[in-house]
Amino acid sequence: MFLFITFNFNTGVFCDDAWEPAPGLAGSGLNEVCADNKGTVYAADEKVLYRKEGGGNNWTAVFSAQINDDRINFVRAREQGIFVCTKNGVFTSSDGKTAWKKIFKGMGSKENNVSHIAFSKDNRLYLATGAGLFISSANGLGWSRDDIGGFGLNLKWVEFLNDEIFVAAEKGVYKNSGEGWKRTFVTEREDAEYDTDIADKSLKAIKPVNSIAIDRGNIFLATDSGIFISEDKGETWQGFVSAGLMSLRIKRVLFKDALYAITDKGVFIFSDADKLWHSLYKGMATRQVNSMAIDSNGNAWVATRKGLYGSSRYAAVKFTADDDFENQKQDFLQQFEKEPGINEVQQAAIKYAEVHPDKIKKWRESADKKALLPNISIGADRYLTDYWHWDSGTNPDTLQRGKDAVSWDVTMSWDMGELIWNGDQTSIDTRSKLMVELRDDIMNEVTRTYFERRRLQIDLLAFPPKDLKASIEKELRLQELTADIDALTGSYFSAHIQKE
Repeated sequence: MFLFITFNFNTGVFCDDAWEPAPGLAGSGLNEVCADNKGTVYAADEKVLYRKEGGGNNWTAVFSAQINDDRINFVRAREQGIFVCTKNGVFTSSDGKTAWKKIFKGMGSKENNVSHIAFSKDNRLYLATGAGLFISSANGLGWSRDDIGGFGLNLKWVEFLNDEIFVAAEKGVYKNSGEGWKRTFVTEREDAEYDTDIADKSLKAIKPVNSIAIDRGNIFLATDSGIFISEDKGETWQGFVSAGLMSLRIKRVLFKDALYAITDKGVFIFSDADKLWHSLYKGMATRQVNSMAIDSNGNAWVATRKGLYGSSRYAAVKFTADDDFENQKQDFLQQFEKEPGINEVQQAAIKYAEVHPDKIKKWRESADKKALLPNISIGADRYLTDYWHWDSGTNPDTLQRGKDAVSWDVTMSWDMGELIWNGDQTSIDTRSKLMVELRDDIMNEVTRTYFERRRLQIDLLAFPPKDLKASIEKELRLQELTADIDALTGSYFSAHIQKE
C-alpha cells in the first residue's frame, strides 16, 4: 500500500506515492526485509534480525549472527517459520522470536555460506551455497548435495516454475526439468562459443545474475547489466524494457500485483500501459535500496542503507478547482520563499565538493600550455683539487688555502611533440570521468534530500500531526534532512536561512 494523497478536481483524481521511515529502524544500514502472511515484518542488517508485529511500531531484535565473520545473507518467511541464511549455515524459528535452531551446516566456508533458500511444491528445501545446491525433503533434518554438473559454484538464487528448477550460478542460469542440468543463460560473453548447451546466444549479460523472479510463466533475471525475460520456460532470453530506469544494475526483481525493480539507484515500478519504469523515491533519504517486501495487508517495505521505509495512507483531502485552491497553493509555496532554491543549493554542493566542470577545463588549458614551457635543469660543480695545497714558493713546508673554484650551468629543453599530444590528457580524461560520476552522485543526493525536506514541510503544514510523538518525530526528521543538506553544502543551507 503506497501513500496516496488524493485531490479531487472536476476532471479527475491525482495520486502521489511516498515512503516513510519506520520508527525504531531509521538510519540503520539494512540489507534484507520480508513479511509473513500474518502481517509480521522482519528486517535485518549484517548481524541482527528485527521483528515487528501487525500495525505496531515496536521492533525487537530476535536473532543475532554472533560469530565475528558471520553475516545474514537472506531472510525468508514461510508457514513453517522464519529461515535465516548466513555465512555460517541456516537457522530457523517456528514463531520467528525464540527457539532458534541450526538446520544446515556445511563442510567448509563455501558450503556454509548460504545465499538463498527456496521451497518446492512438495515443501522440499533448496539452498544456494558457495559450493553447490543442497536439498532436504525432511524439513532440514537431512541434506543431499547437487553440484549442478560441476558448475554449482557461488550459487546466488533458486526459483521454481512448476516442477522445473532454475538456479543462478557464477557462470549463468541453469535449468533442471528432471533430465539433468542445462545452462540456458550465460553471464560471461567469452563462454558462449564454447557452450553447446546454450539455447539463446544472441543476448547475454556480461555481469552476474543477482536474483530470479517468476510470474505467470514469465522468468525475470536481475543482472548487473539490466533485466532479462524468458517467456518459454528459460529456453530463450531477451532484454526487458529499461526505459525509465536510472541504472541497469538490478539487485532484485519482485512481482506483487505489479513488477518492481530494486536497483543501486532506488526502487522502480513498471507501468505496462506506457511500457515505462517509474521511480518510487519520494520520502526516501537514499537511493541505495537492498531489498523489498510487500506484506499481507498490501504495505510495501524497503531495506536501505539508511534504514527501513514503509508505506501508510492519509485520508483523502478534497479541493475544488477554484480560486480558493489556487490561493491555498500559493500560500503554501510562499512559506518557503526565504529559503535557498534548489539551484543555489546544487551550486553550493558543487563548490563545497570541488567538482565544478571549470576545474577540468583549467587542467586542460594548463596541459595545452605545458609544451611552451621548457624543462630547466641547473647544475653546480666545485673544484677542490687545489683548494688546500703546499706552498710552492718561499715556504714549501706551509699548507696554504687556495681559491674556491665553482662552476655553474643552466640547461633548457623543449619537447615539441607535446604541442600535438600531451600525455597528461589521458590522466585528465580519467579524472574527468571520475569527477562527472561524483558530481552526478552529489547532485542526485542533494536534489533528493532537498525535495524530501520540502515535501515534509508541506506535510507538516497541510496535515499537522495531532499526536505529540508523531509531531516530534517529524520535526526531528526535518532537522535530520536539514543536516544532510548542510553536510553536502558545507553548512551553506542553514547559514543562508539564518541570514534571512
